[in-house]
Amino acid sequence: MSTLQSLRTDDNITIKYIDTGVNGDQEALKPLLILLHGFTGSSAVWKRNIPGLAKKYRVIAPDLRGHGESDKPGHGYHVMRLAMDLHRLVKSIVAPTAKDAHDDGEVETKQWKAIGGSLGCAILWAYASLFTTQPFSHIILIDQSPLQNSDLSGWDSRFCNRGMNSAPAVSALQATLALSPVTAHKGTIAACFSYRSHPQSSDTVSAEEAASDEAFFLGEAVKGDAWWYGKLMADHTALDWRDSIRASFGKGSGSSTKVLVMASSRSGCFPAAGPMAVVGLVNEGCEEQEKKAQGVVVDWGGHWLYWENPARFAKIALAFLADGEVVDA
Repeated sequence: MSTLQSLRTDDNITIKYIDTGVNGDQEALKPLLILLHGFTGSSAVWKRNIPGLAKKYRVIAPDLRGHGESDKPGHGYHVMRLAMDLHRLVKSIVAPTAKDAHDDGEVETKQWKAIGGSLGCAILWAYASLFTTQPFSHIILIDQSPLQNSDLSGWDSRFCNRGMNSAPAVSALQATLALSPVTAHKGTIAACFSYRSHPQSSDTVSAEEAASDEAFFLGEAVKGDAWWYGKLMADHTALDWRDSIRASFGKGSGSSTKVLVMASSRSGCFPAAGPMAVVGLVNEGCEEQEKKAQGVVVDWGGHWLYWENPARFAKIALAFLADGEVVDA
């Protein structure tokens, strides 16, 4: 893993991030790929994925504000603020091509590709709402519904978050975070592994591996402030991205960004139909040749599927990012 780099935001918060392109010119010339972790995580949750992805890409993986090694301010617990941090990070990283500048001196920059898990998906939707989908040519969205709450439109238990889907549920989480943060974090962890939320007789994870997984994710979670986490979840849960996704990615938006949605039939956070609804929102009203979104539902991992089976995740992700055929086999 690379040494963490530092970025200062416009509100004087330090964001730490991994950059695999800082150690050599050839690494810096690779296409840019940013990885955005979820609630209570950090850039370290991608440690099983970065080595494989870095063979093809210059990987950038930030610790979101309030998470990991980034600053823990008493403000900024909003998805839109996290999107502003992403915008600052993207703008701050120079992405030279093999020829640094044209004859007229203008520096040419590359497009980015992005992978967001859970909360990371919402950050990408917020970014697109604020700044359009540029500079992202490809985006992978992992197991996140466009609305966590249920509502009166028919967005019910078939689509919304399995537990964190109402104001009372958020209040209960905030209370647990305040009184016993470890208990709250362990509950989150249990929902995010398929072998915990939807165990099967074919699971091969040993008790020792399961304990190691929990210890790692708990160690990352406790780096943040429990009160701040509670405020962030209240914002994240209430946001409805459905119309925004249509406007930013869909027909008539002008976006050319290709989208892959990955959901799980064994997620303890969302029924697969929730995240997969994003495919329909992006492709709504499009002719077949105009459709830019596709989806895949897996059964070999849960909400944190990229951690549970990094090899199968990499096969799908690398194929999509290279405009290849997405096959889960």
